[in-house]
Amino acid sequence: MAGRSVPPGRQEEDTTKDPGLKLSPVRPPGHLPSIEEARLASLGPASRRGSVLGPASSFSRRNSLAGPGVGPGGRRPSLGPVPLLGSRISFSGLPLAPVRQVAPSYRTEPAPGERWEASRLQCALEAALAARLHNACYSGMEAGPLAQELCELVRVRLREISPPRYKLVCSVVLGPRAGQGVHVVSRALWDTECDGLASAAFTNASLFAVAVVHGLYYE
Repeated sequence: MAGRSVPPGRQEEDTTKDPGLKLSPVRPPGHLPSIEEARLASLGPASRRGSVLGPASSFSRRNSLAGPGVGPGGRRPSLGPVPLLGSRISFSGLPLAPVRQVAPSYRTEPAPGERWEASRLQCALEAALAARLHNACYSGMEAGPLAQELCELVRVRLREISPPRYKLVCSVVLGPRAGQGVHVVSRALWDTECDGLASAAFTNASLFAVAVVHGLYYE
């Protein structure tokens, strides 16, 4: 009551008897709260975690990014026709070309009459270089593309006459002709009974070219 002083002892007694006022227990210095006390303190009546991530909330970042066209289970509806069972599908959803099935022949060496013929392939290699470079002039800017073109030309020409079941590895060295000496050396790990190589060189007043083709038999 206003204007009425209460003795100190009386005030402490009335406060203790008030059932609506709860005083937090006084902990000594250095006291750590228990697991139960920490859990009750975090689950207050206005817990932010419970209000945002409670069971009544159905919002999630995955659903918001998926958009309105999401089907059941959070998956987008499939685009395009459904592929056949067992078909190969790329990452873009388009069907891939079927794998070519080749029956093994169980041969570890070329058949008779299908071995590497170095002399025949060398003549074809020399003719291919002469037909392409007979009027060519060396240019530093065009040397790289010209060497790639020669590799592709040599590979196509020799593929037409090379025996079957041979892989071709083509390399071309191209440079200006200025009176210098050039040695072109190649090394390969191969089967001396089945594999082989063909090489040819061409020179004119402006440039030189050395082409080497390795033929490797494979099953």
